[in-house]
Amino acid sequence: MKRLSVFVILFIGALLLFTSGCASGPQAGEGPAAKPPEWVLNPPESDDQYVYFTGSGTSSSGSLAEAEEAARGGVLDEIMRYLGVRITSETTATARASVDDFQTDVVQQLTSRSSGRVTGLEIAEKWQVEQAGGLTLYLLARYNKTDLAKEKRRLEEVFQEKIEAVSGPELEAQQLQSRGRLYQAAVRYLDAASAAFKSDLENVEIKFERNINQASDAIRSIAIVKLNDNLNTFMGQEFEEPFRAKVVNGSTADDPGVEGATVKVVYKVMRSSGRPAVRTATVKTDADGFVSFQAPAPNFVGKEQLTMSLDISDAMESLLDVPDKLYSQVEGFEQLVLSKKITFSFESESMASRISTGIAVFDLDASANPIALTETSAGLLEKLGQAGFQVNNLPVAVTNVAGRSSAQVAQFLKNNFSGQVERAIFGTAKISDHTQDKDTVIIQVTGTVTVVELASGNTLLTVNKSKRAQGTNASAALSTAFKKLGEDIGEAIINQLQ
Repeated sequence: MKRLSVFVILFIGALLLFTSGCASGPQAGEGPAAKPPEWVLNPPESDDQYVYFTGSGTSSSGSLAEAEEAARGGVLDEIMRYLGVRITSETTATARASVDDFQTDVVQQLTSRSSGRVTGLEIAEKWQVEQAGGLTLYLLARYNKTDLAKEKRRLEEVFQEKIEAVSGPELEAQQLQSRGRLYQAAVRYLDAASAAFKSDLENVEIKFERNINQASDAIRSIAIVKLNDNLNTFMGQEFEEPFRAKVVNGSTADDPGVEGATVKVVYKVMRSSGRPAVRTATVKTDADGFVSFQAPAPNFVGKEQLTMSLDISDAMESLLDVPDKLYSQVEGFEQLVLSKKITFSFESESMASRISTGIAVFDLDASANPIALTETSAGLLEKLGQAGFQVNNLPVAVTNVAGRSSAQVAQFLKNNFSGQVERAIFGTAKISDHTQDKDTVIIQVTGTVTVVELASGNTLLTVNKSKRAQGTNASAALSTAFKKLGEDIGEAIINQLQ
């Protein structure tokens, strides 16, 4: 009986304790009877300093940690909606990673495990309630307005940076093309294509191909039309007019001009060594598409060409590292640009070709004795005649030239031929080396000639040349060597004598 009384007393005590707990109700945030704070039902509006966000989470098992994790997720969702961040198919991997990092940092900040990157964000209040369905936790977070605005701008820039690198130039190119500025449009399409293949956007190949094709369409509409041709001048003198062309949107000079197009000019010059070299220059079209190039005075004699071609090489540099799978499209575009080219013909004459000139040049053996050959003189006459020179052989004995000083020869020619010719070319060529390799004879000859003006006695030009030739016998090799030497000397006179 005594044992039963103790059990009854303990049961009644426990029952009274339970009844007492239900009757008094929970404190605020501790049970179903507590009145929720105002912010639970009506989230506060932002004020001068903060923007407020709320979130709630429920745990059916009554776990506070589980409910708080869900509530933090709700706060994060509200923040992301406020920032306007939306992942789409156009979102770059960089932007996606930036968003992921930011969300991780926000969650850490809300759990007091801040990474230090998110500033101005904190939990202002918490409220929890226990119900038959478990436990629900409400969170009120506040974010400093200034810090939140900075974060919003940062994410917007990250999202737009690579997308605008493609869409921005492409849109600008379309506007330029609609205004007839085809060259600038092609450049901006190439910028967009370059940005596309360098980005991690989705559908990179489609964007690249679209912009390369649009650049090609712009270039395909362009033509370069010659406005003059077949210019003439004398060596050492500038052309009377520049080489002129028009870059057009069409095919004729009457079509609209393309403004601001870069045109490359390629022309020939002669080095001091007598070897040709290529020079280039770039010019731009004016507002009406016209372009002109005043070529430097030619330093050679003969017929030559000058070319003008569309040049978009600067914009093409951004495509140098294009992946192999896209290179064929770049190559096709390059070939299209190269086709936009025109060629001018011109002729440079020598003033010397209009001056009557006599020749007294003799061939000698290795000991400087005269020989029967006249091949150097023949090669010289032939070359100068082909260039239009007024030349003829002077009736001069070899003894009047060989072994005498240039001054003595010049005076002799002046005394005997003034009034017949205005200039004279005199000198000698002799054998300087002779070898034989089995059945082949190799001979080298060397010559020096001088050009003088008879009236004044002035030396205008001195040319020194050597030539090597071979043959099955000495006579054939010797004849060939002297003839080629004369031609080389003639070429030097043509290109150097004014």
